[in-house]
Amino acid sequence: MIDEGAPVQPSTDPALNGGDDDPAGKEGGDSSDEETDSSASYASELPEEPVQETDLDIAAEAENAAEGNEGAENAEADDDGEYRRRLREYTRELKKQPGDWYIIQSYSGYENKVKTNLEMRSQTLEVEDSIYEVVVPIEQALEKNKDGKNKLVKRKLLPGYVLVRMDMNDAAWSVVRETPGVTSFVGNEGNATPVKHRDVAKFLLPKSAATGTKPEVNADGETVVAMPEEDTPKQVAHDYKVGEAVTILSGALASVSATINAIDPETGKIEALVSIFGRETPVELTADQIERIM
Repeated sequence: MIDEGAPVQPSTDPALNGGDDDPAGKEGGDSSDEETDSSASYASELPEEPVQETDLDIAAEAENAAEGNEGAENAEADDDGEYRRRLREYTRELKKQPGDWYIIQSYSGYENKVKTNLEMRSQTLEVEDSIYEVVVPIEQALEKNKDGKNKLVKRKLLPGYVLVRMDMNDAAWSVVRETPGVTSFVGNEGNATPVKHRDVAKFLLPKSAATGTKPEVNADGETVVAMPEEDTPKQVAHDYKVGEAVTILSGALASVSATINAIDPETGKIEALVSIFGRETPVELTADQIERIM
């Protein structure tokens, strides 16, 4: 305890010991500041780690890959938008034509004969003013034969079916129904049911804009929906198996479910069964045209 009036000593001087407001004293405060200054000085003296060229290369590759993917997605979106635009235009054209579209079922492999017989019968029996058009849609493709040479093949887009644009009346119905090779009209409970114009457009509209905006009729009177590509498509490696359930992604049967029936081990092409108007129909597809049903 300090006596009143005693002289002030250095050890008892509050100004030298930090005062009542600074219990740690000035000494402690100076030590903290020195540590802070020392840490900042050490951090500033650390050398900057240089950016490696490999890091820049990886970043550039990632950026290029992202741009490439974005470009591919944009191109695919443009193609899809172009197809839908052509589909709308062609659907409007079909709606302007007289009559409705119907689908008749025939013996498989007799589609062209049914078309020829029906056209002749409509003229002979004088109902050509009610039966306007008979269509067997096909697609043409190049396939390699056993010698490795390209061969042009034709495939029915709707095997076992024929499209007819007509006015439905008793006379026209009778001519169609009694044509050799015709088994029935497709419809509810055996009644002929018109097909939506948009669905008909999907069957008849060429898949590629380069082919044209309207279907082309060849020398045999067949309606060509798809023409062959210049080069045979390369085989696509895939792990699909027979019996798998898949969804078709493109073409006239887009969004339709199918079951893989066979796979060509040489070309990788897939034959799948699709239910068309209540009957299983084989269609040929490639691996990039389908996806698994999860």
